[in-house]
Amino acid sequence: MSELRPSSPVRRPETARPRAAGAHEHDEASTPPAGIAPPPSVEPVTLDELVRIQRHMASLPLHSGATVDQDDALGVLMVRRPGAGAALNYAAMPRWDASTWRSSLARVTETMGRDGSWPSMMLSDRLDRPPGLDLAMGSMGWRRLLGETVLWVGHASVVPHLDPRLRFEAVQPRAVAEHETLERDIFGVDPNRAGARRAELSDALVAGGLRAFVVRLDDEPIAVARLSQGEGVAGIYALGVAHAWRGKGYGTLLATIATRAGMATGNRVVWLSVEDGNAPARHVYDKLGFQPAFSWSRWLAPAD
Repeated sequence: MSELRPSSPVRRPETARPRAAGAHEHDEASTPPAGIAPPPSVEPVTLDELVRIQRHMASLPLHSGATVDQDDALGVLMVRRPGAGAALNYAAMPRWDASTWRSSLARVTETMGRDGSWPSMMLSDRLDRPPGLDLAMGSMGWRRLLGETVLWVGHASVVPHLDPRLRFEAVQPRAVAEHETLERDIFGVDPNRAGARRAELSDALVAGGLRAFVVRLDDEPIAVARLSQGEGVAGIYALGVAHAWRGKGYGTLLATIATRAGMATGNRVVWLSVEDGNAPARHVYDKLGFQPAFSWSRWLAPAD
């Protein structure tokens, strides 16, 4: 575990985003956020907002070079990046008739097979049609890969004080290497994709639909997150803390900062997705006022 170094004079790193006029550093010492105030009650999320969150979540591979198209003939949102595997090639948001969904699924399977991709579906409860599609596909041999729950919040929590040794940076395209290295270490991403991931992140930041954040403690990067802009909603993902610094409140603090950034860009709702069974993360987000929106899962077609 890294040891804390003596505090040094406050300075902005070269990688930091240029500061707007009138901005200032927090200069009052405190421990990481033990007393974050919960947000006030807000209007419930609407069905339209849920659908926009679903579309935004399914479209996140856009930041990794994939294409996303609404295929009305198939009744799904198609996500494609040839050669990238099932993670970036799938169909989502099925809106099928209860009497003809089997033929619709067969057409999607045929189309993906013809494109050279193993048929894969992202399914969301409460929103996809017909209801119970996941159970029916499971009975047909489709394999469930993972499941997560989307949470939403309509107001950012308040951070009363910040440790003066902490820095929150919005990553710039010229400084993606350090961010990608820490992100890859936290999430165990294949190091052979480092160059491609850095190029993808830089392109996404330049395009403007994505922001990336890094937390530094005494100039050492310890936590990262991404914030994606959707249709009136913002999504937080790839939020993680370096192993040596977990359990100290930095993830909670970064989630709060990212939420406030999402609200500051004109969104009423900020969402994120938590893997089923991840009780520590759910505890953090519950404390910050996030509420369940819907659950989703990824499925792979059977071998035949």
